Amino acid sequence: MTDWVETFDEPYHRRRFENEYVRSYDALIPMQSSTLYHRHTEDTLYVSIENARVKEQVLGEEAQPPADVPAGIAICRAHRREPLIHQVTNCGEGDMRMIGAEVKGTPAMVRKDALDVPMHELLWQRERLRAYRFLLGPGESTGEIEYPFCGITISLTAACLAVHMAGSKKQTLTRQPGDMVWHDGPIKLGLTNVGETSYQAFVGEWC
Repeated sequence: MTDWVETFDEPYHRRRFENEYVRSYDALIPMQSSTLYHRHTEDTLYVSIENARVKEQVLGEEAQPPADVPAGIAICRAHRREPLIHQVTNCGEGDMRMIGAEVKGTPAMVRKDALDVPMHELLWQRERLRAYRFLLGPGESTGEIEYPFCGITISLTAACLAVHMAGSKKQTLTRQPGDMVWHDGPIKLGLTNVGETSYQAFVGEWC
């Protein structure tokens, strides 16, 4: 009998969606609760949705002191090269929430160059993944832009967006923190923030 489970068998890791390229989950750990020991084996984009204070215990290693994890960070951990079995404890005064998106496969369509369009800031680039911060103020619009890649958008804040995609009618959509949208590129679209608050999201590019 093993002392750990796979990530998607861990009760606090709620499966969201999966295809041949991505497997995503919503990790919600209540205050003063701990996950089971669980194993990560794929490179993963992590986005922190809520401020949290957490303790990570790697199986077979000494315990680490608690650390603050602020909302609004996006990191990549290379679990395919370095698999991880750990337990996470929420030491804070509220729920810990983090979105995880695993890179299962690499699409045929990949690019050498980073995206260069309005409102998108390249945060970092790893072997199989790039991440951009997307910020759209009230009343602002991207104009028509293109995502020439397969990837995921993870919302950090709530928003009301008017979305126009080539060949379809304009739609008005609401977004909530932690919402995820997968897109198979290339796609052309325009986004307008028709709400009263700024919208922030992270865009992950599979590369």
